[in-house]
Amino acid sequence: MSTQVKTKSNPNTQVAAKTMVKTRHHARQFNLSSIKKATSAISGLHDSRFRGRGMDYQESRVYQPGDDIRNMDWRVTARTGKAHTKLFQEERERPTYLIVDTNSSLHFGTKTQFKSVLASKIAALLGWSSVHQGDRIGVLTYGSNGIHIGKATAGKRGMMAMMAHLIKAFDQGAEQVSEQHHLDQALKQLRTIIRPGSMVILISDFYALGNDAKKHLLQLRKHNDVLGIKVCDPFENQLPLPALYGVKTQHQARVLDSNNARMRNKLLNKQQNHIQSLQDNIIKAGVPLVPIQTNDAWVNVLKNGLNNPNLAFTHWLGSQGALQS
Repeated sequence: MSTQVKTKSNPNTQVAAKTMVKTRHHARQFNLSSIKKATSAISGLHDSRFRGRGMDYQESRVYQPGDDIRNMDWRVTARTGKAHTKLFQEERERPTYLIVDTNSSLHFGTKTQFKSVLASKIAALLGWSSVHQGDRIGVLTYGSNGIHIGKATAGKRGMMAMMAHLIKAFDQGAEQVSEQHHLDQALKQLRTIIRPGSMVILISDFYALGNDAKKHLLQLRKHNDVLGIKVCDPFENQLPLPALYGVKTQHQARVLDSNNARMRNKLLNKQQNHIQSLQDNIIKAGVPLVPIQTNDAWVNVLKNGLNNPNLAFTHWLGSQGALQS
Protein backbone atom coordinates (compact mmCIF):
# COMPACT_ATOMS: atom_id res chain seq x y z
CA MET A 1 0.00 0.00 0.00
CA SER A 2 1.46 3.32 -1.05
CA THR A 3 0.76 6.71 0.36
CA GLN A 4 0.55 9.81 -1.77
CA VAL A 5 2.35 12.84 -0.43
CA LYS A 6 0.74 16.16 -1.26
CA THR A 7 3.14 18.98 -2.01
CA LYS A 8 2.15 22.37 -0.75
CA SER A 9 1.86 24.96 -3.49
CA ASN A 10 3.96 28.09 -3.26
CA PRO A 11 1.72 31.21 -3.50
CA ASN A 12 4.68 33.21 -4.83
CA THR A 13 5.17 30.94 -7.83
CA GLN A 14 1.69 29.52 -8.50
CA VAL A 15 -1.50 31.40 -9.30
CA ALA A 16 -4.08 30.60 -6.62
CA ALA A 17 -7.67 31.60 -5.83
CA LYS A 18 -6.85 32.46 -2.19
CA THR A 19 -4.21 34.97 -3.28
CA MET A 20 -6.59 36.66 -5.70
CA VAL A 21 -9.46 36.78 -3.20
CA LYS A 22 -7.22 38.62 -0.73
CA THR A 23 -6.85 41.54 -3.15
CA ARG A 24 -10.53 42.31 -2.60
CA HIS A 25 -9.64 44.27 0.56
CA HIS A 26 -7.83 46.88 -1.54
CA ALA A 27 -10.49 47.22 -4.25
CA ARG A 28 -12.39 50.14 -2.72
CA GLN A 29 -9.21 52.23 -2.80
CA PHE A 30 -9.42 52.23 -6.60
CA ASN A 31 -11.73 54.21 -8.82
CA LEU A 32 -11.57 53.01 -12.40
CA SER A 33 -12.90 56.37 -13.59
CA SER A 34 -9.32 57.59 -13.10
CA ILE A 35 -8.33 55.19 -15.86
CA LYS A 36 -10.84 56.79 -18.21
CA LYS A 37 -9.45 60.24 -17.42
CA ALA A 38 -5.91 59.02 -17.96
CA THR A 39 -6.61 57.40 -21.30
CA SER A 40 -8.57 60.37 -22.61
CA ALA A 41 -5.92 62.85 -21.48
CA ILE A 42 -3.23 60.95 -23.34
CA SER A 43 -5.22 60.31 -26.48
CA GLY A 44 -6.58 63.81 -26.86
CA LEU A 45 -9.61 62.30 -28.59
CA HIS A 46 -12.08 61.79 -25.75
CA ASP A 47 -12.70 63.35 -22.37
CA SER A 48 -15.18 60.96 -20.83
CA ARG A 49 -16.46 57.41 -20.91
CA PHE A 50 -18.97 58.32 -23.60
CA ARG A 51 -17.86 56.33 -26.62
CA GLY A 52 -20.66 56.99 -29.07
CA ARG A 53 -22.42 54.09 -30.70
CA GLY A 54 -22.02 51.68 -27.78
CA MET A 55 -24.29 53.74 -25.52
CA ASP A 56 -28.06 53.88 -25.25
CA TYR A 57 -29.71 56.38 -27.61
CA GLN A 58 -31.09 59.43 -25.80
CA GLU A 59 -32.06 62.09 -28.35
CA SER A 60 -30.98 63.94 -31.49
CA ARG A 61 -29.87 67.56 -31.72
CA VAL A 62 -28.72 70.02 -34.38
CA TYR A 63 -25.15 69.27 -35.45
CA GLN A 64 -22.50 71.30 -33.61
CA PRO A 65 -18.86 71.73 -34.64
CA GLY A 66 -16.80 68.93 -33.09
CA ASP A 67 -19.62 66.35 -33.07
CA ASP A 68 -18.62 62.89 -34.26
CA ILE A 69 -19.96 62.52 -37.81
CA ARG A 70 -20.30 58.77 -37.21
CA ASN A 71 -23.25 59.66 -34.95
CA MET A 72 -25.17 61.57 -37.63
CA ASP A 73 -28.93 61.01 -37.49
CA TRP A 74 -29.63 60.85 -41.21
CA ARG A 75 -33.39 60.34 -40.86
CA VAL A 76 -33.90 63.53 -38.83
CA THR A 77 -31.43 65.36 -41.08
CA ALA A 78 -33.42 64.37 -44.18
CA ARG A 79 -36.75 65.25 -42.58
CA THR A 80 -35.75 68.69 -41.23
CA GLY A 81 -33.18 69.72 -43.80
CA LYS A 82 -30.70 70.48 -41.01
CA ALA A 83 -27.81 68.26 -39.92
CA HIS A 84 -28.58 66.40 -36.67
CA THR A 85 -26.44 64.08 -34.55
CA LYS A 86 -27.47 61.43 -32.04
CA LEU A 87 -26.74 61.77 -28.32
CA PHE A 88 -26.21 58.67 -26.23
CA GLN A 89 -26.84 58.04 -22.56
CA GLU A 90 -24.15 56.42 -20.44
CA GLU A 91 -24.80 52.77 -19.64
CA ARG A 92 -25.36 51.96 -15.97
CA GLU A 93 -22.97 49.07 -16.28
CA ARG A 94 -20.32 48.36 -18.83
CA PRO A 95 -17.93 45.49 -19.51
CA THR A 96 -14.37 45.60 -18.25
CA TYR A 97 -12.18 43.13 -20.12
CA LEU A 98 -8.90 41.96 -18.61
CA ILE A 99 -6.52 40.77 -21.33
CA VAL A 100 -3.95 38.64 -19.50
CA ASP A 101 -0.74 37.26 -20.99
CA THR A 102 -0.09 33.67 -19.84
CA ASN A 103 2.93 32.89 -22.03
CA SER A 104 5.93 31.04 -20.57
CA SER A 105 7.87 34.29 -20.05
CA LEU A 106 5.41 35.13 -17.24
CA HIS A 107 6.50 32.04 -15.28
CA PHE A 108 9.62 33.82 -14.09
CA GLY A 109 10.74 35.86 -11.12
CA THR A 110 13.89 36.50 -9.08
CA LYS A 111 12.39 38.79 -6.42
CA THR A 112 9.35 38.15 -4.20
CA GLN A 113 7.10 36.41 -6.75
CA PHE A 114 6.70 35.21 -10.32
CA LYS A 115 5.38 37.66 -12.89
CA SER A 116 2.42 35.31 -13.39
CA VAL A 117 1.41 35.67 -9.74
CA LEU A 118 1.75 39.45 -9.86
CA ALA A 119 -0.33 39.55 -13.06
CA SER A 120 -3.10 37.49 -11.41
CA LYS A 121 -3.14 39.77 -8.35
CA ILE A 122 -3.40 42.91 -10.48
CA ALA A 123 -6.16 41.34 -12.59
CA ALA A 124 -8.08 40.32 -9.48
CA LEU A 125 -7.78 43.71 -7.80
CA LEU A 126 -8.95 45.59 -10.88
CA GLY A 127 -11.71 43.01 -11.32
CA TRP A 128 -12.99 43.49 -7.76
CA SER A 129 -12.84 47.26 -8.21
CA SER A 130 -14.84 47.03 -11.42
CA VAL A 131 -17.45 44.80 -9.77
CA HIS A 132 -17.76 47.23 -6.81
CA GLN A 133 -18.61 49.95 -9.32
CA GLY A 134 -21.39 47.83 -10.78
CA ASP A 135 -19.62 46.89 -14.01
CA ARG A 136 -19.39 43.46 -15.58
CA ILE A 137 -16.02 41.69 -15.67
CA GLY A 138 -14.71 39.57 -18.55
CA VAL A 139 -11.34 38.01 -19.28
CA LEU A 140 -9.30 36.96 -22.29
CA THR A 141 -6.09 34.98 -21.80
CA TYR A 142 -3.48 34.21 -24.44
CA GLY A 143 -0.44 32.00 -24.09
CA SER A 144 0.96 28.50 -24.51
CA ASN A 145 -2.44 27.07 -23.47
CA GLY A 146 -4.14 28.92 -26.34
CA ILE A 147 -6.48 31.92 -26.49
CA HIS A 148 -9.61 31.71 -24.33
CA ILE A 149 -12.39 34.21 -23.65
CA GLY A 150 -14.54 34.41 -20.52
CA LYS A 151 -17.87 36.21 -21.00
CA ALA A 152 -18.30 39.52 -19.16
CA THR A 153 -20.52 38.81 -16.14
CA ALA A 154 -21.65 40.99 -13.24
CA GLY A 155 -20.97 40.61 -9.53
CA LYS A 156 -19.25 37.87 -7.55
CA ARG A 157 -20.26 35.34 -10.14
CA GLY A 158 -18.21 37.18 -12.72
CA MET A 159 -15.21 37.36 -10.39
CA MET A 160 -15.36 33.66 -9.51
CA ALA A 161 -15.46 32.78 -13.20
CA MET A 162 -12.58 35.15 -13.96
CA MET A 163 -10.35 33.73 -11.22
CA ALA A 164 -11.07 30.14 -12.25
CA HIS A 165 -10.23 31.12 -15.83
CA LEU A 166 -6.84 32.56 -14.78
CA ILE A 167 -5.92 29.54 -12.67
CA LYS A 168 -6.58 27.22 -15.60
CA ALA A 169 -4.79 29.46 -18.13
CA PHE A 170 -1.65 29.76 -15.99
CA ASP A 171 -1.54 26.01 -15.26
CA GLN A 172 1.79 24.79 -16.61
CA GLY A 173 0.65 21.21 -16.21
CA ALA A 174 -2.11 21.66 -18.78
CA GLU A 175 -1.61 20.48 -22.34
CA GLN A 176 0.14 23.25 -24.23
CA VAL A 177 -1.07 23.77 -27.76
CA SER A 178 1.80 25.93 -29.02
CA GLU A 179 4.95 27.77 -28.02
CA GLN A 180 3.20 31.09 -27.45
CA HIS A 181 0.49 33.43 -28.69
CA HIS A 182 1.02 37.10 -29.42
CA LEU A 183 -0.90 40.12 -28.18
CA ASP A 184 -2.09 41.01 -31.68
CA GLN A 185 -3.75 37.59 -32.00
CA ALA A 186 -5.58 38.16 -28.71
CA LEU A 187 -6.68 41.67 -29.69
CA LYS A 188 -7.96 40.43 -33.03
CA GLN A 189 -10.26 37.97 -31.25
CA LEU A 190 -11.29 40.56 -28.67
CA ARG A 191 -12.45 42.95 -31.39
CA THR A 192 -14.94 40.34 -32.62
CA ILE A 193 -16.86 40.32 -29.31
CA ILE A 194 -16.25 43.61 -27.51
CA ARG A 195 -18.97 46.26 -27.24
CA PRO A 196 -18.14 49.94 -27.74
CA GLY A 197 -17.78 51.77 -24.43
CA SER A 198 -15.90 48.91 -22.74
CA MET A 199 -12.82 49.20 -20.55
CA VAL A 200 -9.85 47.12 -21.78
CA ILE A 201 -6.92 46.44 -19.45
CA LEU A 202 -3.85 44.67 -20.84
CA ILE A 203 -1.72 42.82 -18.27
CA SER A 204 1.49 41.47 -19.76
CA ASP A 205 5.27 41.69 -19.88
CA PHE A 206 4.77 42.67 -23.56
CA TYR A 207 7.54 40.43 -24.89
CA ALA A 208 5.12 38.82 -27.37
CA LEU A 209 3.46 41.68 -29.23
CA GLY A 210 3.17 40.44 -32.82
CA ASN A 211 3.30 42.59 -35.94
CA ASP A 212 -0.23 44.02 -35.75
CA ALA A 213 -0.55 44.99 -32.07
CA LYS A 214 -0.45 48.72 -32.76
CA LYS A 215 -3.07 48.45 -35.52
CA HIS A 216 -5.52 46.60 -33.28
CA LEU A 217 -4.92 48.95 -30.34
CA LEU A 218 -5.64 52.00 -32.49
CA GLN A 219 -8.91 50.42 -33.63
CA LEU A 220 -9.93 49.46 -30.09
CA ARG A 221 -9.26 52.96 -28.78
CA LYS A 222 -11.74 54.51 -31.19
CA HIS A 223 -14.63 53.29 -29.05
CA ASN A 224 -13.07 51.96 -25.83
CA ASP A 225 -10.75 52.96 -23.00
CA VAL A 226 -7.51 50.96 -23.09
CA LEU A 227 -4.82 50.71 -20.39
CA GLY A 228 -1.63 48.63 -20.23
CA ILE A 229 -0.05 47.17 -17.07
CA LYS A 230 3.51 45.91 -17.66
CA VAL A 231 4.64 43.26 -15.17
CA CYS A 232 8.42 42.88 -14.99
CA ASP A 233 11.23 41.52 -12.83
CA PRO A 234 14.33 43.45 -11.66
CA PHE A 235 16.55 40.86 -13.38
CA GLU A 236 15.07 41.95 -16.72
CA ASN A 237 15.58 45.65 -16.06
CA GLN A 238 19.21 45.77 -15.05
CA LEU A 239 22.35 43.85 -15.92
CA PRO A 240 22.96 41.12 -13.34
CA LEU A 241 26.12 41.09 -11.24
CA PRO A 242 29.00 39.25 -12.93
CA ALA A 243 28.46 35.59 -12.05
CA LEU A 244 27.27 32.23 -13.34
CA TYR A 245 23.48 31.83 -13.28
CA GLY A 246 21.49 28.65 -13.76
CA VAL A 247 18.60 29.31 -16.14
CA LYS A 248 15.86 26.82 -16.95
CA THR A 249 13.56 27.27 -19.92
CA GLN A 250 10.68 25.12 -21.10
CA HIS A 251 13.04 23.05 -23.23
CA GLN A 252 16.42 23.07 -21.51
CA ALA A 253 18.59 24.10 -18.59
CA ARG A 254 21.70 26.17 -19.23
CA VAL A 255 24.27 28.37 -17.53
CA LEU A 256 24.33 32.12 -18.16
CA ASP A 257 27.71 33.81 -17.68
CA SER A 258 26.97 37.48 -17.08
CA ASN A 259 30.70 38.19 -16.78
CA ASN A 260 31.06 37.51 -20.49
CA ALA A 261 31.18 40.79 -22.43
CA ARG A 262 29.34 39.29 -25.40
CA MET A 263 26.57 38.01 -23.15
CA ARG A 264 26.24 41.38 -21.38
CA ASN A 265 25.94 43.18 -24.71
CA LYS A 266 23.32 40.65 -25.82
CA LEU A 267 21.25 41.27 -22.67
CA LEU A 268 21.63 45.03 -23.06
CA ASN A 269 20.54 44.99 -26.72
CA LYS A 270 17.57 42.78 -25.90
CA GLN A 271 16.30 45.20 -23.26
CA GLN A 272 16.87 48.26 -25.44
CA ASN A 273 14.98 46.61 -28.30
CA HIS A 274 12.17 45.75 -25.89
CA ILE A 275 11.86 49.36 -24.72
CA GLN A 276 11.79 50.56 -28.31
CA SER A 277 9.09 48.02 -29.11
CA LEU A 278 6.98 49.27 -26.19
CA GLN A 279 7.28 52.84 -27.39
CA ASP A 280 6.55 52.01 -31.03
CA ASN A 281 3.60 49.67 -30.45
CA ILE A 282 1.98 50.62 -27.14
CA ILE A 283 2.84 54.23 -26.31
CA LYS A 284 2.47 55.46 -29.91
CA ALA A 285 -0.92 53.75 -30.05
CA GLY A 286 -1.98 56.14 -27.27
CA VAL A 287 -2.23 53.44 -24.61
CA PRO A 288 -1.06 54.48 -21.09
CA LEU A 289 1.46 51.97 -19.73
CA VAL A 290 2.06 51.41 -16.02
CA PRO A 291 5.12 49.21 -15.20
CA ILE A 292 5.09 47.20 -11.95
CA GLN A 293 7.99 45.02 -10.75
CA THR A 294 7.67 41.74 -8.87
CA ASN A 295 9.34 43.23 -5.77
CA ASP A 296 7.35 46.48 -5.74
CA ALA A 297 4.77 47.43 -3.12
CA TRP A 298 2.49 46.73 -6.04
CA VAL A 299 -0.83 48.03 -4.68
CA ASN A 300 0.65 51.50 -4.09
CA VAL A 301 2.56 51.45 -7.38
CA LEU A 302 -0.64 50.51 -9.24
CA LYS A 303 -2.64 53.24 -7.51
CA ASN A 304 -0.04 55.92 -8.24
CA GLY A 305 0.37 54.65 -11.78
CA LEU A 306 -3.35 54.87 -12.53
CA ASN A 307 -3.38 58.45 -11.26
CA ASN A 308 -0.46 59.43 -13.50
CA PRO A 309 0.50 56.75 -16.05
CA ASN A 310 2.73 59.14 -17.99
CA LEU A 311 4.89 59.70 -14.92
CA ALA A 312 4.92 55.99 -14.06
CA PHE A 313 6.31 55.01 -17.45
CA THR A 314 8.81 57.89 -17.52
CA HIS A 315 10.07 56.92 -14.06
CA TRP A 316 10.47 53.31 -15.17
CA LEU A 317 12.38 54.39 -18.27
CA GLY A 318 14.72 56.41 -16.08
CA SER A 319 15.45 53.36 -13.96
CA GLN A 320 16.66 51.55 -17.07
CA GLY A 321 19.82 53.64 -16.89
CA ALA A 322 21.20 50.87 -14.68
CA LEU A 323 21.49 48.78 -17.86
CA GLN A 324 24.33 50.96 -19.04
CA SER A 325 26.51 50.26 -16.03
